[in-house]
Amino acid sequence: MIRFLQTQGRVQRILLVGILGLVCITMVIYLIPGLSSGLSDLSGRSVSANSVAKVQGQEISIREVDQIARTMMQRGHYPEQLKPFIMPRAVDAAILQKVTLNEAKRLGLEATDDDLRYEMQHGPLSRALYPDGTFIGTDRYRDLVATQFNLSVPEFEQELRDELTSRKLRTVVGAGVFVSNQEVHDAFVKLKTKVKFDYAVLSVADLEKSVKVEDSELRAFYEKNQQQFANTIPEERRIKYAVIDPAHLPKAVKASNEDLQAYYRQHAAEYRVPESVKLRHILIKLPLPGPDGKVDAKQADAAKAKAQDVLNQLHNGGDFAALAKKYSDDSATAQNGGSVGNLVQGSGSAPEIEKVAFGLNKGQTSDLISTSYGYEIIRVDDKVSAHARGFDEVRAEIEPIVAAEENQRAAANLARKVEGDAKSGGLDQAAAASGLQVMTSGLVSRNQGLPGIGNSPQFGEAVFSMALNAPPAAVTTDHLFTVAQVVEIKPPATPSFEQVKDAITTQLKQQKAQALLADKTKELAEKAHAAHSLAAAAKAEGATFKTSDFVTPDGQVPDLGEVASAAPQLFEMKPGEISQPINLGQKGVVVGLLEKQDPNDAEYAASKDEIKEALLGHKRSEAEEVFILALRNRLEKDGRIVINKQKVDALAGGSNQ
Repeated sequence: MIRFLQTQGRVQRILLVGILGLVCITMVIYLIPGLSSGLSDLSGRSVSANSVAKVQGQEISIREVDQIARTMMQRGHYPEQLKPFIMPRAVDAAILQKVTLNEAKRLGLEATDDDLRYEMQHGPLSRALYPDGTFIGTDRYRDLVATQFNLSVPEFEQELRDELTSRKLRTVVGAGVFVSNQEVHDAFVKLKTKVKFDYAVLSVADLEKSVKVEDSELRAFYEKNQQQFANTIPEERRIKYAVIDPAHLPKAVKASNEDLQAYYRQHAAEYRVPESVKLRHILIKLPLPGPDGKVDAKQADAAKAKAQDVLNQLHNGGDFAALAKKYSDDSATAQNGGSVGNLVQGSGSAPEIEKVAFGLNKGQTSDLISTSYGYEIIRVDDKVSAHARGFDEVRAEIEPIVAAEENQRAAANLARKVEGDAKSGGLDQAAAASGLQVMTSGLVSRNQGLPGIGNSPQFGEAVFSMALNAPPAAVTTDHLFTVAQVVEIKPPATPSFEQVKDAITTQLKQQKAQALLADKTKELAEKAHAAHSLAAAAKAEGATFKTSDFVTPDGQVPDLGEVASAAPQLFEMKPGEISQPINLGQKGVVVGLLEKQDPNDAEYAASKDEIKEALLGHKRSEAEEVFILALRNRLEKDGRIVINKQKVDALAGGSNQ
């Protein structure tokens, strides 16, 4: 893998004319009704138990959807409670991913090894993987992928390859998009026109202070909305329980020698050590290809000559480590005398390097090895033959694993014993006989944490389904065993008027203030138009009056936020005009335009390229979305996309039902 990442391969060029022709054919086939019927998928229309959908015969597993949903939640900073609402969107995203990938592959756009290398060396990941222009090394790469993406290296590289493949299709679909000069100029004027204006603001928060709510209104609201408050005080239970922690049993189990031997035999493959060599290397890089995709021949010859000179120095008794420090282009290893650590046979390194490395004996140095990224000279410092690590060598590693398994079984058995004993003699007596402590909680809700258990959804669900004073029952959580009994139940309750009076007061005040805001903002606008003075109307209505600076549509103004979102009509008004009332939810606003500044030609010349690129990006995104969604709809209509709606509803917690 280290050589794979260090290879500076040529980026595959997309022949847009030919591929656009293929895309056009694809759109004709899939988007015109009836033409694709002969291409319909012959695979079954059912979805397997662990999947939610099938796209052209490929299953989409629940696990895939869950991963996508979690990514969406992380990016959107959504709480866990919203996951059921995210799941249907995740299913759609997974289907669109499959549709996009399949179409890209059908058109021959699948990302190559060279594409993957180039992305790692020059894309957003390059700073992490090549901080100084040199690969960080296999071990650090593996650790980075595991910690940052929670993936193995093969999984990570496949995901990146899929993204590059999808990106190629998006590039092809968007390649025919055109933006005219008039469109660019119109967008420029819209973006760069500046306005200066007066504005008067009324807010719900300010109006709320003057709103009065009578006790009779509050009681009437409470009586009318009884259903809103019914059983809003959740059920609570008092629980008696004993915790059995496998890691802290009254009598911990120690793994016997026979158990350790048995585990070793069952997992023998895990303790086999593959053949490996400890390497040093000197790398002389080839120059990167130019814009035409070709490597400069003179620079390539110079690199080969330099590598040959280093090899000659080695043949004449030169010290490998010293020469690596002086000449190697791999700065990460050069400072360590060219040491790259151990190379395991079959680990995915460049085949030409691996073949030579395992053909050398300890202490031997290779001749020049020509690769696609340069010239290598390697030296084998040590060599380890494939072998199995002996039982005595790994015993210390095995012992805690086997002991944990034994204690897990012992804890499960102890829980069953205590459960059985408690049914006849009570939980206190059964727990004491087994050296366990019994705890009794206060009244707790379903999701409330408990001492010794923490916040466990499994425990909460189990004990809230038990009958009052039913015999103690064993409950297994993620890492613990418990025996629990419900000794008191306080059922859900409807709060009294006094208990919700403050909440009702706040709610009614907000409702009244919201209605008052609409009326007051309308009055403000009417008075401003009648007097031709927004300032005078604001003073009469007690509104906050301010004057803005010159701002563009994306400019921020105190109390309003972004101008284009709050008052887009400003850019259509003439100086001296006053707007109609504007409702911003918690605020009501009236604006009066003072001045408007049109952008000049010099500004246009400076920003037209940037605006054109932004317009192109927007149009390309629209084209990509139309193409993929139309393709998806066609495939679904032809039965080549099958969705198990019951499973989607189940993932959504029934929210779609």
